[in-house]
Amino acid sequence: MATCARVMARTLRELGIARMFGLPGGEILAFIDAARDEGIEFHLTRDESTASFMADVTGQIERRPGVCVATLGPGAMNMVLGVANAWLDRSPVLAVTASTAVASAPFATHQNLDLAGIYSGFTKASIELDARNTEAKVRYAFSLSMQPRMGPVHLALPSDIANMEDVEGDDAGLALDTAGADEQTPTGLSDAEHIRAVAAAIQAAERPVIIVGLDLDPLSDTEAVRGFVDDLGVPVFATPKAKGIVAEDHPLFGGVCAGVAGDRIIVEFFEQSDLLIGLGFEPVESDKLWHETMKLVSIGPVSIAEGEFVPDLECVGDVNEILASLRDLGVGSPAAGKASAGGWGERIGELRARVVDTLTPEHPPVDALSPFELTTRLRELMPRETVHVTDVGSIKFITSQAWQSYEPLTFFESNGLSSMSYGFRGAMAAKLCFPDRPVLCTVGDGGFAMTVAELETCVRYGINFVTVVYNDNSLSLIRVAQASKGLERYGVDYGAVDFAVVSAGFGAWSRRVSSLAELDAAVAEAMSADRPAVIDALVDPAEYAAHAAP
Repeated sequence: MATCARVMARTLRELGIARMFGLPGGEILAFIDAARDEGIEFHLTRDESTASFMADVTGQIERRPGVCVATLGPGAMNMVLGVANAWLDRSPVLAVTASTAVASAPFATHQNLDLAGIYSGFTKASIELDARNTEAKVRYAFSLSMQPRMGPVHLALPSDIANMEDVEGDDAGLALDTAGADEQTPTGLSDAEHIRAVAAAIQAAERPVIIVGLDLDPLSDTEAVRGFVDDLGVPVFATPKAKGIVAEDHPLFGGVCAGVAGDRIIVEFFEQSDLLIGLGFEPVESDKLWHETMKLVSIGPVSIAEGEFVPDLECVGDVNEILASLRDLGVGSPAAGKASAGGWGERIGELRARVVDTLTPEHPPVDALSPFELTTRLRELMPRETVHVTDVGSIKFITSQAWQSYEPLTFFESNGLSSMSYGFRGAMAAKLCFPDRPVLCTVGDGGFAMTVAELETCVRYGINFVTVVYNDNSLSLIRVAQASKGLERYGVDYGAVDFAVVSAGFGAWSRRVSSLAELDAAVAEAMSADRPAVIDALVDPAEYAAHAAP
């Protein structure tokens, strides 16, 4: 008979898992060894939160769970951050932790935490294995993670259960109802009345706006969404997690909404609309309440009603089928394009110009780079198909808006949770998933300092991509918030760090730049380096205040 750990590893391999990320401890070694025997590669990270962020981004890209692994106690706690991020960014993840041995749990306090209680607040389920029907439970967890709305599932493996022989059968006491667990997408459509009501609302609107969001499946929904945008012919916007579903050089693309630079101007534009059409729009991405105060119809795979918020109208089901039904009702036919009505579509150019004005520095930086000019130059220098992963803080405000994405799954950021330290870790996962595509990480000095040790992980595994550090020795976004509240500058400034020197110490290629000419040369060299590359860019933070304007 196979042990619980070996059944678990075998099942994951049968489900297509080829790699997992983590940091071992004595209590989880049996599972890691079993996974090795099954051919699942274990990527040793320097920190458990790195493992969970990598699993998060892997899940987003592959549309099936990424797997992260930690021991009990501090390992399980360190892994919490990326799992919570996956919960709010709606990513499929299996978070595997050891837990206290069942035999000693009644008597032990050392490293003994209620992991189910901790993880259950931001996972779809927390399941403790007991060496009974392990295969069924792992398959259930895997499928549950992918059911809309996707999210993480926690699997706890007690250290003494791992090496017990697994028992299968009806008398094994399977504790989970797995009925319907294999249904990864909803079947059928919203009822016909809802579709007709949405169709009537769109046809009656004179100035509708489309907003695409993270509930869309970039692999299956993109073509239908792009066709609907073209046929309806109205301004279209994207939330950060949906960048690239509509190419950002589309003539009717107005910009990125929900908590990024230029957001105030875009919200003003929304206020002039008489209908917001949410295609997969999910309010978790919005740091403001315009979705609650404006008329919104929602089309997506799951309902976005939560708490006291309910959209005006909602169609829940397969997005492709709903859009096809709307077209059958005469919505979105080329002759019905609304862009010309009252010059609504023509105002996109004016809107874009206003947004760019908020991003452009009011004065030339002194001995440092403008974050806006740095971002736009990187877009010019990097290939069109580049996969860009950015971090949180002032850098997120500018990169989300100023970097253009043309295809889905080419831009990643932490948005629902908005966690610093996501960028570099996410880029590690993106490069493993896209080994033949250029990957760019943009990160502030604060976020990079949190993760710089993972450069050694990249060197060790040959995970080679370009990182550009926007370095101003400060938590700029918080400093801007202090100033806006009339508070004294306090607790937001770091000492100067030469990240080029630090990166070289980890074995990376590195350069420090303070001008666009130096940047051009550095990017050319970094792109051809045979190892991870870090460009430490000295930036002038003066324009960040405009980027973060409410």
